[in-house]
Amino acid sequence: MKQFVLVATMACAIVSGEAMAACSGNSLSVAQLNTLLTGNTVCSPSSAPFNWQELHQAGGALIDYKRGPGHAVDPSETVGSWAVAGNNAGNNAKVTHNYGSGGSYTYTVYGSGVVNTPHSFCGSGPEIVTRIKSGGGAC
Repeated sequence: MKQFVLVATMACAIVSGEAMAACSGNSLSVAQLNTLLTGNTVCSPSSAPFNWQELHQAGGALIDYKRGPGHAVDPSETVGSWAVAGNNAGNNAKVTHNYGSGGSYTYTVYGSGVVNTPHSFCGSGPEIVTRIKSGGGAC
């Protein structure tokens, strides 16, 4: 079942015109990953069953944008923290998202390291192809 969902997700991303960054090749370095994520928003794939947008604030706060800070029903909120770790000499950095009682998830990130392009977050589960948006706000 998991393979079918992953194949269907990948097919939807291709149909929607999103380029795929695969979980192979060169992963990002510590410096690249910090530059890519700090102050920017990771946007869920358009093919996801729900949309999420997480702002990676400097200092490590992870903010779920939802419908925005001023929205009366579904405002932005801090949902956890994020941190990058790895050896500065190579492209083996990992980002960990810690959601407290919701769990902690560690990913190797593949892609160009440039905002507004696809990046693959690869961990113990299926590949998550995202787009990194410059700054905060809605995707």
